[in-house]
Order: sequence, then C-alpha cells, then structure tokens
Amino acid sequence: MDNTFEFYEMGYNDGDECSLEDNYLGSKDSSDSMPLGQSQAQIYNRNADKKIQRNQNQKKNGSNDNRALDRKRGKSPYNPPLRKPKRSPQASELTDNNQTLEGRKTENVTVNAEDKTILLISENVSEYSRQRMRALQMSLRHYSNVDGRISVKELNLACQDNNIQLNSRVLQILQGKFEDQHGVNIEKLYQYLSEAHSRSGRDSVMAMRLRNDLEPHKDTNQEEKDADLLRRLEELLVKDNTFFDIEALRLAFQLKDKQKTGKISNDEVFDIVALKQQPLYGALLKALVKRCDMDNHNIVSWPEFLSFLEKAQKNAWKKYPEMSSLPELMKSKTPVVPEASDILSNQTKSRLVNRLLKKGSINRGENLNKKEKSEKSEEENKENETKEKLAQHEEMEEQKENEKSETIPQRENQESEKETTDEKPEDTQKPALLKTPSGFLGTFKSFIAGRKKDEEESEEKIELKEKSTEKENTNSKKEERKNPDKENNQNIDQEEKTESDKTQEVSPRDITLVKDTDNSKKDLNTDSGSNENQTEGCLENPKTDDITDNVEEMEKEVPKLTIKDSGCSDGDNLTLTKNGHTIEFSKPVGYDTETVKLEPPEARLKLDWVYGYRGNDCRNNIHVLANGELVYFISNIVVLYDKENHKQRHYKEHTEYIKCIALHSNGVTIATGQVCSKHRPHNKPHIRIWRSDTLQTTHVLEEFEKSVMCLAFSNSEDILAAVDNTPDKRLTIWNISSGELITETEVNTELICDISFNKKYPELLVSSGKEHLQWWKIYEESRTLQPVAQPQYDNYLKAKFIIFLEHNEKGDLVTGDSNGTIYVWADGGNKITNFVKHAHDGPVFVVMFYKNYIISGGRDGIVYCWLCNKNMDNVGELQIPRSEGGIRMLQFHDDTFFIGTTMNSMLSAELSTKGNSPLSGIQLDPVPITQGHYDDLRGLVVMHESQLGGDFLTAGTDGVVCWFNTERRDPVCKLMLKGMQFTCVDSSFDGTRVVLGTKNGNLVILNIEGESSSEVFNNKITKDRIDCVRFSPDYTIIAVGGHDCSIHMYHFVVKSDGSFVWEMKGKCVGHRDPVVDIDFSADLFNDHFLLRSCTNSPENLYWNAQSLDEMDMTECREVSWMTEKCRISASNIGLWWSKLEQEGDINCVDVCTESNLIVMGDSYGNVCLYRYPCDRKGMYCHMYHGHAAVHNVSFSRDGHYVISVGGKDSCVIQWKIV
Repeated sequence: MDNTFEFYEMGYNDGDECSLEDNYLGSKDSSDSMPLGQSQAQIYNRNADKKIQRNQNQKKNGSNDNRALDRKRGKSPYNPPLRKPKRSPQASELTDNNQTLEGRKTENVTVNAEDKTILLISENVSEYSRQRMRALQMSLRHYSNVDGRISVKELNLACQDNNIQLNSRVLQILQGKFEDQHGVNIEKLYQYLSEAHSRSGRDSVMAMRLRNDLEPHKDTNQEEKDADLLRRLEELLVKDNTFFDIEALRLAFQLKDKQKTGKISNDEVFDIVALKQQPLYGALLKALVKRCDMDNHNIVSWPEFLSFLEKAQKNAWKKYPEMSSLPELMKSKTPVVPEASDILSNQTKSRLVNRLLKKGSINRGENLNKKEKSEKSEEENKENETKEKLAQHEEMEEQKENEKSETIPQRENQESEKETTDEKPEDTQKPALLKTPSGFLGTFKSFIAGRKKDEEESEEKIELKEKSTEKENTNSKKEERKNPDKENNQNIDQEEKTESDKTQEVSPRDITLVKDTDNSKKDLNTDSGSNENQTEGCLENPKTDDITDNVEEMEKEVPKLTIKDSGCSDGDNLTLTKNGHTIEFSKPVGYDTETVKLEPPEARLKLDWVYGYRGNDCRNNIHVLANGELVYFISNIVVLYDKENHKQRHYKEHTEYIKCIALHSNGVTIATGQVCSKHRPHNKPHIRIWRSDTLQTTHVLEEFEKSVMCLAFSNSEDILAAVDNTPDKRLTIWNISSGELITETEVNTELICDISFNKKYPELLVSSGKEHLQWWKIYEESRTLQPVAQPQYDNYLKAKFIIFLEHNEKGDLVTGDSNGTIYVWADGGNKITNFVKHAHDGPVFVVMFYKNYIISGGRDGIVYCWLCNKNMDNVGELQIPRSEGGIRMLQFHDDTFFIGTTMNSMLSAELSTKGNSPLSGIQLDPVPITQGHYDDLRGLVVMHESQLGGDFLTAGTDGVVCWFNTERRDPVCKLMLKGMQFTCVDSSFDGTRVVLGTKNGNLVILNIEGESSSEVFNNKITKDRIDCVRFSPDYTIIAVGGHDCSIHMYHFVVKSDGSFVWEMKGKCVGHRDPVVDIDFSADLFNDHFLLRSCTNSPENLYWNAQSLDEMDMTECREVSWMTEKCRISASNIGLWWSKLEQEGDINCVDVCTESNLIVMGDSYGNVCLYRYPCDRKGMYCHMYHGHAAVHNVSFSRDGHYVISVGGKDSCVIQWKIV
C-alpha cells in the first residue's frame, strides 16, 4: 500500500490571540448619547436669546458652527452654566421686537417668531443624525392613520422608539402648529423638523448626497460590541431606576419555545417584552435582539438574550446596591384587587347562585339535545325534531310549576353561631351544584370568595367529582340513541342520578388523588362548552352508594397521568417508544430525575475555527480583501482569514452549501451563492450580497431554481452576473445597489465553468464551459444581454472544456482548458494572439496575470510562471506535495502567494524579489493555512496525549487521516492511505495506536512512532460497512460494530517468542439493526470489562467483554463508562423525547462530565448543547448550525471546545465553550 505521511512544523508556539482593545464602541450619533444621570431639564434650559444672537452673528461673520468654541467656554449642552435657568419662552413671546428675553438690546438684529421657533427646535434636534431623523419619519408613518394623523401620545412613542428626546416646550410648539381636530399632521410635522435639522450644521446633512457604503469601515470585534451593549443596558437601568423581571421573561420565552431549541422568532421577543412591560424599548431593544440573532435568520437565542439582561442588572446592582431592593419594593406596592363577591351578603350570593343554576341547567339540556341530533342521520333529525322541541317545552313548563310549589329544605349551618335573617327560607338554602356550559364553576368561585374554607373545599370536591361520572353519562347517551322517542325522559332521569352523585361529600384523600390532574379539568371544560341549552334537572338529596366506585376509577387514572408527565414506567426505570419499539432503562443508583433543571445550560458555544476549504469541486474561490484578509468558503460558512494575526471571522447566513463567491473591485462587497436543498424545500438557492467589514447582508437575490454555480462582478460598477444551474444554464444580470434584476438569457450549453467581465470594457462579459466560449454585451438602456462574438480558433486546437477565465487591466483575456493549453485573447477580441501548448500535463485549472507574467496551475500539482513575451518563456515553477493533489486556485497579496488545492488544503509561500521570476527559489511555508478532507468525513477522535502535538484527528472516505491542535488552531500532520475509505476511528490515550474501520469492512490498526507510521493489521473482517470501533480502557481489546448487526471482539495477544498479534475473540450477536455506537466500562467488573452498544432503532444492549454474553440492564446500573458515545442511554433519553429528534435523526452525542454538558448532532446540521444528564422531557438546549448534517461530535481533552464533522461537506468545525 502506497502511504504518504506528512508532518508540519509548528508555526505558532502558543494559542494566544491578539489582545482586545479596551475602548467601547460608540459615537456621538448613538442612540444612548445622553450622559448617565443627567436630566432632560439640564440639557434644554438654556438662554434662548443668547443662542439666537450667536446664530445671527455667525451668519453675519459667515461662520456655520461655533459650537466647539462654546464648549470651551462652558456652554456645551452637556455642561450648562451654573446659574438659575431662565424659563423657556412661550409662543406669544416669540415676537418681532429686537429685545432678548433678558431685556438686553441687540444691535441691528431682526428675527421673526418663525425663525426663533425653528432655531429653538434646531438646537433640540442638532444632536441627532439625518439617518435618525429618517427613522423617526418611518415611525411616524407607522403610527399614523389613513389620514396621516397621529395623537400626541403616539408622537412621544415614535420619538421614544428612536431615542429622540424633544423637550416639553418643543412638543408644545409642534402640537400647537400641526394639530387639528383629527390629530397631528405627520407630513407637515416632519417637513418642519427637517427644515430645523438642516440648519443644525451637522456633517451628515452637508454630506447627504455623498455615498460611503462602498468604503471599508473600521474593524471591530464582537467582544467590544457586547461590552458596549452591556454598558447601554446598565445605564438604562440606572437612569430610569428600574429592573428587569428575568424570571417572568424566562417563563414566557419557555412557553413560546415549543421545540425546546432555545430560540424563538424576533416578533415573539418584541411581543413578550411589551406584554411583560419591561423597561426595554426602541433602538436598544432592537440592537439586543439583533445581537442574539447572530445568523440573521430572524430567530433569537432567548437564553443569550436573558444573559445580557442578567449581566447588566448584576453590574448595576453591584455599583448601586440600593437598586437590588427594587423587585421586592415593587411587589409590596402591588395593589390587592378584592373579589366582587366580597361586598355581597350571603343572602344575595344565594339568590345569584339559584339564578345561575336555573339558567345553566336549561342551557345544558338544550345543548345535549343538539349534540344527539348531530349524531343521527339527516332523516331521523327531520322526523324527531318536532317531537324533541315539544317534549322540551312540556318539561320546562312542568318544572317551572314544580319550582313554584316546591320548598327546598333549609341548609344546616355547621358554624358555632347560626345566622339569623328575615329572608324566606328558600333564599338561605344551598342547593346541589350543577356543571354548566357557561363556565359556571369558575363564576361560582368568584361569588363564594368570602366564604369559609370548608365551603371552598366543598366546591372543589364537586368540580373534581364530575370527572368520575363521565362514564355513566356516556352509557346513558348510548341508551338514549337506541330509544329516540324516549330520550327526553331518560335525559332527565339520568341527570337526576348524575347530579345527585356530584353533590356527595368527598374525603380529603379523594381530593388529593384528582385535584391536580389537568386533564380532568380539561374534560370538564370541554363538556361544559358543549352543553349549552338543556332543560333544568331536579335537585335531590345525594346518595352515598356510588362513592367507592367513582373513587376507584379516579385512582386508576392518576398513575397514568404521572407516567405521561415523567416518562417513567415505575420508580426505577425510564421508558422510550419509537417506531413501535419500546426500550427501558434503569435509573442509576441514588439518582433523582426531578433535580435536573429543564433550562438550557449556562455555557454556550461560539464558532471558533473552521478547518478545510472547498477546492475539490469549486473554482475561482479564494480572494484577497482590501484589508489583506483571505476570503474562501466551505460548507455553508464563508471564512475571512487574517494570516498576520492568525484569526478567523465567519459569515454564517447561508442555509445550504455555498457553491461560488465573487469580490467587488472595492475589496469590501462580496457575493456568495448557494445550492438548493434536496431535503429542505424552504432552503432555496439564492445570492447574498454582504459587506466584509461588518458582515452585514445588504441584498438577497432570489429567483433561482437549482444552484448558483458562477458569479462575477463588473469592474468598478455595481453589476453582478450569475449562472443558475438549470438545464438551459440561465444567465442573469443584477444591479446590486438596488437588488434589481436587469436582464436574463439562456446560454443553452451542457456545463458552465466560469464567467468574467472585461476590466477595460465593463459592458463585455465572457462565459466558458463544455465546448463553449462566448462573448456577451450588456445594453443597460434597453436592459438586454446579447451575444456578440464566438471564438476564432483558426488552426489552433479546440479543447472540450474551457475551465478558467481571467482578464487584466488592458482588456486581455487568458484561458486555460482541459488540453493543458493556455490561450491569450488580446484587447477584448475573439482572436488568439498568443498561446502555450500543453503547458501542463493534464487540464489547466487556474491562470492568473501577475505583473508581466502569467501564473498557471493544473491537475499535475505544478505552478508554472510564463513571461508575457512573444515566445511565452517558462521562467519558474513550484511543485506542491503529492498528498495535496492538484492546483485549484492561485491568489496574490503583496509578496505572499496563496495556493488552494484539490485536496481541500490551502498553502502559502513568499514570492521571490530577486531573479528573473517571482517563483525563483520559492519554498512553501512549513504549516498550511488549513487542511482538510475532500470526501465524506465521519471519523473523529480526541487524544489526551500525543507525540505528534495534535489533540484530535479525523478520518474520511478519501483515505486521509488528519491531526489538528485546538489551542494553536493549526493542522499538525496528514497521513494518506490510498484505496481506503475510512468511516470511523479510535485512538489510544497517547495516540500511538490508531484503529480505523472502512466502508468495505476492513479493519486497519496503525502504530504511530514519532514521525513514522506502520501498519500492524489490515484485514477484511466483514462484507458490510463498519460504523464504530472502540478501544478498551487498557487498549488490549478492540470492539468493532457495523452493518452486520454484530460486534467483533479483537484481543491483543503476546506470543511466546515475544511478538504480538491481534486475534479475533468472537462476536456479540443480538442486535436487530446496525450497531452504530459502543462504550466500554471505565473499570473492571468481576475481572472483566463491560460493553454497551446501541442502534438507531433505538436499541441498547449490554455485554460481557470477556465471555461475550449479553447481560441484564439492572446489573449495569452502577457502572461508570469510559466514554459516553452511545446515542441512547438512561442519561440522555431526554434527547429522544425532544422535538429535534422527532424532526430529524440523532447522529452522534458526547458528554463532558466535568462541565455537566452533553452535545448532540443531528441529520439537519444542528449542534445542540444540553445539560447533563438529559433524562427529562421538555429539556431546553442551545442550538447552532454549521453543517448540512452532523455525523460526529466530541469534546476536546480539556473540555474547552467541541469538535464537529459534517459528512459530505468535508468540514471540521471547532466550537469554543463560553
């Protein structure tokens, strides 16, 4: 076997990143610019006439703004003079005289009242940017009615939403000028404010016609933004002397988070904050919501949202301890609202109860008849409708007569002192209570609020007792359907019996059995809602014969409800049913499930590093930004890499694989296109236009069908060309400033490889592909795209594929094709002016102009340098290691040369400044920028100690094994075994032994010694795929599970001559499905190790590793396991109850016992972080997305990171636990 084992020297000796700046973000235009603790009156109480005079003098002297000088003199709005403030002028005082408010004369100054008013308002709005004023206009329109009017209250809300503070005098003036009988006219109001704002002299007003969206912004890190957000929250609490009700918000968020993912929509967050009346609003609330929606999918991580509020509140309470008493103080001030029934006498209550009983019983009878009618056929309904109405009428009349003549026995008073009354005896009686459809039980509760405790318990007994009589009611209804002619009489008889049962006294033990069962109350309400118009039943003395039977029925129901809520079949076992298969788990000894919290863990994950690069099947995919960062993509993540500081940033807003990328000539604006999802139809192909400095999306271009396969920007213009991978290969032209589709056409070729705009003639576009090379011209006036030229090869060889295109500033085009030939097409023409025949042994993948040279790379793994002269002389070359494959992409920045390979690695080298060629004497840097896999990746294992310097390794079906270091975020080394398709891997503690399983059933064992490796075992042990391999704690046993539904056990055997061999001990047979995970016990159990294995059915079995016999689950309750990779067990059964498992498949889990965390990866690409153990229903998690599907996860050896691998996306992601 041809093996290649390549080690890298460590380019970074420590994992320290650049130190963070201590300063906070913020500007004069931020929404929280008012200094902490400064009142509004202090800001706006100024001498109005001094300001007017100063402005007039400025006009006279030609000055626009002397505010800087005023600040030096102590006249800044934030530093008012220390003297008694004068009152603000009224509208009537703003006259045309030449006298100031202080009575002092001004020389030759004529100011009318309107100018004074505008100057006053101008001073009020001078601190706000033009953008803030436009936001105010949008808010005004939002609150306005169809007539364009708003109320004064809504005007205040609009200002509050945008953190614009208008003093009371300004509001009074605006109200007086623009309010009519219909409200405040918002259009005239905003026009007036705009005029006042235009006189403020702000730079944003003077530069409103200048465009700065294409200029790069200052780089800021997330830590600084978070610190500034916390500061603003803290200032809000201190300024308003208030607090956040964290627990109320948490409960509301949990109710909305039905999927238990720790995320809800943006709108739900806004609604909950408003509903709970939290002191959080306007721009600050929007900024916090946006911060907790890192992927910009309008989905907010509510645990992170609450953590910001908690931190800000703790900081505020720490600085001002007296604020910590605000919650208790607020509770003490909460008014007690008395019940309406508290002011009623007992006689009045009794009369109201009687009336409700009569009305409710009549409604109940009519509704029951309606329900029975609906169950009959249409013919029976027509025949019996008249009879039922007559019978009801007769019964109602009969019962009314009985009610008048009947006297109800007086209720015995059990209190020590009897009440005396002048009312009739019937007014003081307490009749038996009926269940009514109009919510009678709830209404009755409010009327008896002032009664004794025994009367309240009696009411509960009656309400809860109704559940026990449902079975009897159901039987009576069945009998009534058999005899429709007698149904009314039977209804009354059955009602008498039912109501008499309800009035029986129930012991306190009976109340305990059913009092807290929500389902019983739900059933009562359902019945009540359906019984709306029924005749009144007779009230008789209750019977005591049926109490025992009803209690027994209630006792039978209570345990069932308990099982459903807790998920337990008994006190010691946990049960799970999936796909018709039920599995039981024994609880660990001394473990209490109820102590586990349902909330998500306090720890969270943050995307720290991405290993790999998609160079296997994508072209033109590495670019250099204006700030020197490299930008490339893998999976659905765009990576921005700073080589100088060895740092990464990430753009994460794509929902599927990214297929192409383009960079605008400004070096800031980026376009990325994604594919269409096969399994998630809502993830459609689209293009995202975003800024590299802020990572903010400016436009999303949709209207694509399959996948966006090529992108190109026009030079120095906001024009973007894109190709949709439809059968006809649809070519579209977009305006990225407006996000508008300009034109489109169909290329009608089998494959498009690349497109490129001519840098000299920006209206010209060239496309290439399979037997295709076409020149196009964009006509903006007519909004059309027309083909203008075909290539003229003359006697030159025409290739089957034209793979790569590149233009230079002179308008020349260079192409590389599948024959290994390079052609030059001069000055936008379609004729070949120069060429290099068979420049590469195989296809040319990339050609680039560099100064006076053409640099090319091909599948042969060689970079050539060609001098741009008549003979196209070869003046240099560079061979990359064979293990890196071919050259996919080349890029230059200053004197650094970047190389992307078809094996999804990225290399770098320093260009030569001496000699005749930039490749003269060039050598590759010892450590790659990144390395990865180019095929399906599933194998992942963490090593605690390693001679190689790496702490985790990966293995894929490409036959590549890679070592990485989490602290340095560097690749360490790479081993390639040709012909092997690895699906799983495990390693010894020190990394010297590595065992791998393959797709075709081979078991491979390697010895790693220093910089050399040796293969000690490589046999085909099964015909099916191997899915998991696991070392025992002493590394003398290897358990192998796979698609043959058995576990192969290999033992390390030392022979008599001192040599050793791995021998098969036997197989553990008993699973019905493929074995996907295996765990060994951490310690010996009766001189042998235990083994547990699981399948996706799910199924979980336990084995004796020595005898290979299956063991009973109860024998393993006290066993601690060396690893926690089994995806189904007693400690993680809560994962299978979660909503995520119902929507996708659980592919992998891992546990960090030191931090009490469990991480899970599923088939939808979610990485979810739960509390450990996770064995209760409804447990919440933190959910993150970075892969199309997660096939393996593992905690790092120190528990500071989580590593995940993504299967077909070949991506390795390192998440930091924060």
